[in-house]
Amino acid sequence: MTASAGNGRLKVLFFSQRFPLPMDTGGKIRTGKILEQLNRVFDITLVSNLESPKDDQYRDQINTLCGEFYPVPWKEAKKYALKFYLKVFRSLFCQYPFTVINDYSAEIEAVLCRLTNEKRFDLLICDFLQPSLNFKRLSGTPTLLFEHNVETAIPRRHFENARNVVAKLFWWLQWRRMEQYEKETCRRFTATLTVSEKDKKYLEALGIEKVFEIPTGIDTDYFAPREDQVKTNSLVFTGSMDWLPNDDAIRFFIREVLPNVRQEIPDVSLTVVGRNPSPRLLREIRSQPELKFTGRVDDVRPYLSSHALYIIPLRIGGGTRIKAYEAMAMGKPVISTSVGIEGLPVKHGEHFILADGADSFARGIIKLLHQDECREALARRGMDFVRRNFSWGMTADVFVDGCRKVAARG
Repeated sequence: MTASAGNGRLKVLFFSQRFPLPMDTGGKIRTGKILEQLNRVFDITLVSNLESPKDDQYRDQINTLCGEFYPVPWKEAKKYALKFYLKVFRSLFCQYPFTVINDYSAEIEAVLCRLTNEKRFDLLICDFLQPSLNFKRLSGTPTLLFEHNVETAIPRRHFENARNVVAKLFWWLQWRRMEQYEKETCRRFTATLTVSEKDKKYLEALGIEKVFEIPTGIDTDYFAPREDQVKTNSLVFTGSMDWLPNDDAIRFFIREVLPNVRQEIPDVSLTVVGRNPSPRLLREIRSQPELKFTGRVDDVRPYLSSHALYIIPLRIGGGTRIKAYEAMAMGKPVISTSVGIEGLPVKHGEHFILADGADSFARGIIKLLHQDECREALARRGMDFVRRNFSWGMTADVFVDGCRKVAARG
């Protein structure tokens, strides 16, 4: 055990490929809130991409997350642009999944190698699986892979839901490559951290031995009930719309669920809160004024509070859903697919309504919108459960303990 590991003040290098501010997506929220807590007990050196001018306004706030910050300039390729599709095409001829290749950077790798050669760290943490290729040349220090999702599940579910041969072939290839890469990478790291017991068991079944989990947490002071007026028969969804599982979820809902709800509740409306919906999706809903896409917003709470029912129609994904806990903590009733609530220790009929398939999802919405007492009781039980058990402080305590155990193996 190193001296700093022994006295409790670990020297930790934390690599987050995406700049964690602002905390406006599920992954960035989890990363940012964990870093806030770690920075209080460890010496954190953060390495992250920084995209100017977009990220510059948040640069002054980074000292809440780390003691030292090493930014690496970069420019993200816009989705649905020609450059993005060219990268996808080139990835077909590579051994690694597209998302792994997309998150590799020679500049990032050089910074990580330089820092680990110049400084002595007790622990190196890689945030998410996709950018872990940047860690391949690092050795001599315990490493921890922070898996927000079991990534293999995402391309597999894309494959299962794809409707044409070309898409199925692409996602089958990504699935198989990700499966192999995830297995090899988790074995290469000293330990892996997951965000649910289900993900932990999945990795252990692959023969990954050093795996531990943390519970999903939220800021229960920030996400608290409000007194906003609730619009009748209104539904709301929050999530980054440039993440393909969210795009698929809303397409599925609009095409297969909403028409069934309209037959019983003609004035039902849906608001989708999240950045960068695709042009194709916006064209599809152009003639439906009851469907509103806000784009990115600074604060999702007014939208959560002013709608009657929170929906999670996800069919693709992995990990756990911070968004479900946020809605519950604000006292909103939640209806979700199995994938949308995956990994969370909540019970159907007590904390949320489970609805898989278009017909089941539509029936669940109709029942909740028609039965005020049922909807309010569900919301109250969900709120009490989340607010009692899932603060970020509890989550961070488990994370800190795991960091110390992994560092001690050095």
